[in-house]
Amino acid sequence: MKGAWLISMLLWPAVAAAQVPVLHVSPPRLAFTVSGGMPAPAQQARVRNLGSGTLRWSARASDAWIRVSPASGSEAAVLSVGVDATRLAPGRHEGRVTVDAPDADDAPFSIAVIVDVTASTAPARATPPAPAQVAQPPAESPAGTFPARSAGGRAPSASQTAAEAPGRLRIGRTIMPPATRNLPYAQAIPIAGGTPPYTLRLAEGRLPAGLVLANGTISGTARVQGYYPFVVTLTDAASPPASLTQSMGLRVIILQPDTALVVSPPSISLRLSTRSRDGRAALAIGSGRQRLEWTAAADVAWLRLTPAAGLSPSELGVTVAAGQLAPGTHVGTITVTMEGAPNSPARVPVQVTVPR
Repeated sequence: MKGAWLISMLLWPAVAAAQVPVLHVSPPRLAFTVSGGMPAPAQQARVRNLGSGTLRWSARASDAWIRVSPASGSEAAVLSVGVDATRLAPGRHEGRVTVDAPDADDAPFSIAVIVDVTASTAPARATPPAPAQVAQPPAESPAGTFPARSAGGRAPSASQTAAEAPGRLRIGRTIMPPATRNLPYAQAIPIAGGTPPYTLRLAEGRLPAGLVLANGTISGTARVQGYYPFVVTLTDAASPPASLTQSMGLRVIILQPDTALVVSPPSISLRLSTRSRDGRAALAIGSGRQRLEWTAAADVAWLRLTPAAGLSPSELGVTVAAGQLAPGTHVGTITVTMEGAPNSPARVPVQVTVPR
């Protein structure tokens, strides 16, 4: 008995040291619209521990017009995030709620908070115009002029550019796909509207060590995990030029040795009994012991996916809309993406036979 007690005391520090909490916060973005003098209802964000041990966290707002509660806690919790529009002038306002857990991996994490305020909601007081800013690219993030890019990061053809209306200058997403520590990373910031070519620079914050912003693309090899909020300034080639300042974020993750995207079954084949009854199937989505977020999309309208995103392990429901199909054989593809994981994206072919 004494020997067993001694062994347990010797092993206890190692067991305790292996308890590593992993912070997970979702969603990464909350958008509010305030109009007609009516306050916007609060929205919720979830705080979870995807690792082991005890997760102790705190939440703080970047601006006085953002309200978040509770301000701290342990383990899983639901945050209530609201905005005080009486403090804001008409227009778009951006801030963030930062959730920090000093003892956890993937911390801190920032939730982007975006508020659109109409003129009728703003307090009746004069608001001086914002001073003009001169864009000077920082040395660590060279600015460059580059053409418009499609979602895949390629420059569009001349016919595509002529066919697309310029529209409002905008950035397609505020949270970039995650980078994996010690693996090469290259993601173009999705820009649309305005008049290309564009100039993009890092205006505030920093990118993860090992990554740089050049010619509209974040690339390199990240060396330190965590969540990194930053702000970019985008300018187009119009006369006068349009300009946009956008808060963004990028997370660097660590993959465990057995982590990989696994989708089962690898293909789906259905034969409908009648054109009046939809076909149904399911896909199991896993990633080993490490839980990661995924998204799914279909390349044909008659394939409906529920849900379109989730956290592994989970199940993706597939519905074949029989009423949209003529008699015969039809094929489509479901693409499941798990950013940063091996085997991603996974493409699942779907074949459906409809009777006459």
